[in-house]
Amino acid sequence: MKYVFLMLLPLLLRATPLDAIIDNALSSHHSLQAIEERLNAEDYEISATRNFTNPEIAFGVNDIQFDDITDRSIEPMQTTSVTLKQKFPSFGKRDAATERSLAQKKVIVSSLEEAKVKLVEEIKMTAYSIWEVDEELHIIDQYIQVTRQSIDLNTAYSSTRASNHMGIMSAELALSQLKIKKSRFESRRKALYAKLGYLAAEPIEKLDIELHVQEPEKIGLYLSKLENNRGYGITRSEVATAQSMVKVQELSGNIDPALQVGYFYRQAYTDYVNVSLSMALPIYGSESDNTEAARETALSAASVSQDYLERLKGETVGRYAELEEAYSIYRIIHDESMPQIEHMFELTNSSVQSGQDLFVYIDLLKQKLALDEQLIASTVRFNTTEAALDALIGEIR
Repeated sequence: MKYVFLMLLPLLLRATPLDAIIDNALSSHHSLQAIEERLNAEDYEISATRNFTNPEIAFGVNDIQFDDITDRSIEPMQTTSVTLKQKFPSFGKRDAATERSLAQKKVIVSSLEEAKVKLVEEIKMTAYSIWEVDEELHIIDQYIQVTRQSIDLNTAYSSTRASNHMGIMSAELALSQLKIKKSRFESRRKALYAKLGYLAAEPIEKLDIELHVQEPEKIGLYLSKLENNRGYGITRSEVATAQSMVKVQELSGNIDPALQVGYFYRQAYTDYVNVSLSMALPIYGSESDNTEAARETALSAASVSQDYLERLKGETVGRYAELEEAYSIYRIIHDESMPQIEHMFELTNSSVQSGQDLFVYIDLLKQKLALDEQLIASTVRFNTTEAALDALIGEIR
């Protein structure tokens, strides 16, 4: 049994790729399903716009004589009737109502697309944070190992060289700080995996991800795709909804005829049928006022949409500046600083091996750890900023 468990252990601990997490979230996350259910409800609303208003049916007993309420043969006006009334919307009103409902549905569709973009962005940010924590834990483990080796090595010389005691004490303090930092990162790692599991709509035990830094795309590429921004898509759909409302209000002044047919039964006389045609009289101008109000609302929605696009441009320029800064910092650390400090580290390490300069070595070790952490931070910042820019242009992958 133990052998079988050991064989299955690699499968149980198999890392989940970021793309698979995103795919599952887009297909299973409850926040998206809630919007999709709203879309299903909107389909019924659209279907309802094609229907007439419900007909009205009325039953009546006319000319009841108090002397004998059961006698229905006294005079011709004594009738028992059933009347059916149906209102017919004037041409174009149903089409306008359908167009308005379709426009409202597009707002919901756009909000669904925006929710997908935000969900993917949040998944990426969380995944990149996990990568950062894992990299931090990896280098901390390396520094803990190196520090312990240095302490063990110099302890052997401490009995003959009193000067080594200060170096050993410094190394012990540095080791304690590394252990504390490791504990904090391990705690943060658990919290990040819990958050990623919620976003992915499934438990995630291990993440398969690699982050790289490459030369950024030109800013013009992002600016040219801003119209694909899902939030901007919502504002455009709201403009279309407002414009469709203008047409609804314009047609509201048209007369809707109502046809009424009644059958009248008379006990002692011949039965008969009445047919009447009625309609509302739009004489007070409310429809005109409502139409003008709808036009102003549509103009307001258009201004909001344009302002949203201009704000997106400013945000894109700002984000791109952050991307360039992260890339520049990464290149400085990776191409210039790290090779130099690696060389100095090797030289100092040889001195430590001979029982000398432990204090200097530990100080250099701290500087190298700080530099490694800056390299990790710049890598994460580059990728998170790139993810934010992708979200601005409506990318879901």
